[in-house]
Amino acid sequence: MGRVLRRAARRIGGPDGPRDADHSLLSYYALLLATVLLLTLGLMTVFSVQQVVSAARERDAVVDFSKYLIFAGVGLIGMWGMSLLSERALRYLAIPVLVGATALQSLVFTPLGTCTGGNCNWVEVPGIGTAQPSEFIKVGLSLYTGLIAARWFAEGRWQRLHWLVKTAAALLPAAAIALVMGGGDLGTVIILGVLLAGAGWMAGLAKRWFVTIGAAGAALFVFASVISLNRRTRILVWLHPDRDDPLDIGYQPKHARWAMATGGWRGVGPGSSRQKWGYLTQAESDYAYAVLGEELGLVGALLVIVLFAVLGWALARIIRRSNSLYASVVVGGIMVWIIGQAIINMAVVTNLLPVLGVPLPLISQGGSALISVLLAIGIALSFARREPGAQQALRSRPGAVRRTLAVISTRRRNRA
Repeated sequence: MGRVLRRAARRIGGPDGPRDADHSLLSYYALLLATVLLLTLGLMTVFSVQQVVSAARERDAVVDFSKYLIFAGVGLIGMWGMSLLSERALRYLAIPVLVGATALQSLVFTPLGTCTGGNCNWVEVPGIGTAQPSEFIKVGLSLYTGLIAARWFAEGRWQRLHWLVKTAAALLPAAAIALVMGGGDLGTVIILGVLLAGAGWMAGLAKRWFVTIGAAGAALFVFASVISLNRRTRILVWLHPDRDDPLDIGYQPKHARWAMATGGWRGVGPGSSRQKWGYLTQAESDYAYAVLGEELGLVGALLVIVLFAVLGWALARIIRRSNSLYASVVVGGIMVWIIGQAIINMAVVTNLLPVLGVPLPLISQGGSALISVLLAIGIALSFARREPGAQQALRSRPGAVRRTLAVISTRRRNRA
């Protein structure tokens, strides 16, 4: 176990285990603050776009936004609940969460499944709307890879396992990813692959596996792009942005760049985006960062990048201060999932990557995506609460608050 933990710590650039000079709650509060600020910016952007979208559909924007606030509230409650769970409880949840999410993903191939733009990864839920089960597969995979690593990777036990056991362990995540790919959501498959790569790296997986799996993944990406006309055109637009008709296949990327350019340094002001008025498609989801950049300018766009950097730093710090292989692998998977997805989305908006249909975590609209990300952050907060000295510091906070209030009230009585 110690050998695997030391390898994991070296891979993120620092010594393993706790360091007494560090503040015990710094990871916890940095992660929490970055999450809340990103969520606030996301809600502002979603409300700004919904004013236009709801008006076009002859609906009340406040009512629509209130429904989205319910998803945010559910996600925050779930984040708080997950942060209170112990490592043992999270281990018990790993298989049920992944199995449940995979079962829900299979519903996209039933009459309950719905499609958007060739992507068939939504399920119609009566009374709620549509849900995207693949988002919860990300949470399940994070917990599951940590469980496999903690049980079998430590001390070389994986090599001693029978091949049937190894096959059974790999079958569940493979089935989940295959179902997502069957629905045509290549962007989510890429994120799932990135998540597994990050978790495997933290688990101490040998580098030859990354070369083999990476080559297979690249071949799958090329094959999936070649057989799909939609994906081929997206790549061609990215390679030749000035060659294609700006009113046809080059429409979406061009308007995203125009939105960012219009924002300038300080933006046109909250709620004053021009591109959201029917010019920029998917302005509330995949291209929410473009609207944010137009309204808040370069300052707001850079603020989002800084907040994601703080979030990633906090997650990396949790890994470095943890003595648990399970915690390191789970948080490692969550870190590369959220930060990797954010980088991909912002790269697509700025035309550094072809369109992949990946939303920006905590910013883009999407109830399933928002809840799943907040649940994952809650899991990371659970491990942050169990850093050396963190539990004692959290228990002392209520007492410190009460003592401060008692001193204030005593001074007021004395002055009276």
